Amino acid sequence: MWCFKKFVFLCLWMGWGTVCPAAFFPELSGRVISEGRGVEGVAVTDGYTVVRTDARGRYRLPGNTAAEFVYITLPAGYEVPLQDEVPCFFRRINKAAKKQKFDFYLQKSGRNDDRHVVVVAADPPVYFDEELPALQKIADDMQSWVAGKYGEIPVYGMVAGDVIGDIQRNPGCFGAVKHILYHTQIPFFYAAGNHDLDRGGRSNERSRTMYAAHFGPAYYSFNRGRVHYIVLDGVFALGKDYLYTGYLAERQLEWLEQDLALVPEGSPVVVLTHIPTYSREARSGNYAKERTSQVINNRAHLYDLLKSYRVQILSGHTHYHENYVIADNLYEHVHASLCGLFWQAPWCGDGTPIGYTVYEMDGDSISWYFKPVGDDRSYQFRAYAAGENDLKPEALTVNVWNYDPSWKIYWYEDGERMGEMERYTGIDPVIDSYVVSHRKSFKYDYIGAEPTEHLFFAIPRSAGAAIRVEATDRFGNVYSGTPRKVEEWLNDQSVR
Repeated sequence: MWCFKKFVFLCLWMGWGTVCPAAFFPELSGRVISEGRGVEGVAVTDGYTVVRTDARGRYRLPGNTAAEFVYITLPAGYEVPLQDEVPCFFRRINKAAKKQKFDFYLQKSGRNDDRHVVVVAADPPVYFDEELPALQKIADDMQSWVAGKYGEIPVYGMVAGDVIGDIQRNPGCFGAVKHILYHTQIPFFYAAGNHDLDRGGRSNERSRTMYAAHFGPAYYSFNRGRVHYIVLDGVFALGKDYLYTGYLAERQLEWLEQDLALVPEGSPVVVLTHIPTYSREARSGNYAKERTSQVINNRAHLYDLLKSYRVQILSGHTHYHENYVIADNLYEHVHASLCGLFWQAPWCGDGTPIGYTVYEMDGDSISWYFKPVGDDRSYQFRAYAAGENDLKPEALTVNVWNYDPSWKIYWYEDGERMGEMERYTGIDPVIDSYVVSHRKSFKYDYIGAEPTEHLFFAIPRSAGAAIRVEATDRFGNVYSGTPRKVEEWLNDQSVR
């Protein structure tokens, strides 16, 4: 306390206070407490400055007149406090008061969270109330799956943005979506998407009023087990109707630099952001073709801050499923949309079924798999018989939605392994056929099937041969299936 006052006096004596008095006021202080005792070493921030609590759980922040919240990095080993159906790790600042005290109360967990699970979903954007029952079915699937598979292992959730469809037409969907996911009994953390921002504001800084009212800060961090989680706000509103770009503002990068300084190098770090950092165009070297609204444009600086860690980036936004191995320490998962084709089809534009990704954390180790809604995790690809794909009429084709370069896709003819299938870019036959048949009933005329890079093909020797496909993921899990006609996949989605 004495050092802080001396520092303020020195700055005022040198004239700094007259230039930027907001650097010191309002003053924020308080404690982080559990079972009546202070918790040492907890990171506390106002979104600008990061400090740690002392041995008695005390903290002090100089504050900033632009700050809206004071919040903590939830430490591992403690329960996630919930309020208004979302994690409550923040307090709203009263800008009229110069000195404010905020205490945070934590409850120790009765379970070791070194081993835990995270369920990640992206883009449920609910436009209309009649779409909520479909979201409820997805939530029921999540709850049933984790309860049956993980028992007493701690489970958490993350939503990679676009919680709502149209913030002007139906803002009440924020509360409705929160309510549905809250009742999965999984505490969900949220990132802000472009659909979640207030429209018509004069600047990016004023575009998160409604989002903040529901979820608090747009960027923050928390710890579970040995994993450090970071939620970033990568959507930058341009102040002109609905226009935006993918961008991390300097104040957020400065905060992130301070946040990571408290994380030991080499640690596993998981970053959640709505807009992906990478793209198919970047993977093929066609950087000039990247759309600025589809990637975080200053990603190189983010990567630089993350270079000392083992990083998994989780994103959404594109409504298709894709994985990028960016560097030895950097892997990005772009999650398919929870709404499929904007609630108009049971698949996304790339043919990925509606579903979510489950991440299993065990100490420093991270593994994952895609979980289709209404199906077992063994359903990891859809195979089409020869003659069912107009682009490759002679070929057996397969869509492996969670593919990355470590996967192996083999095919068998009459029991004989014929080798690996060849990857190509094309349109998934089932979503293509569905769109052709149902387009007239779609609410939106701009949606449809999209090219994907996780398709594979092989040409059988005999038209009447028995064909089987086998896919092995990077963790050694083997999935097997037989090809079917498009009509069969359309008429009976339960047939695997």
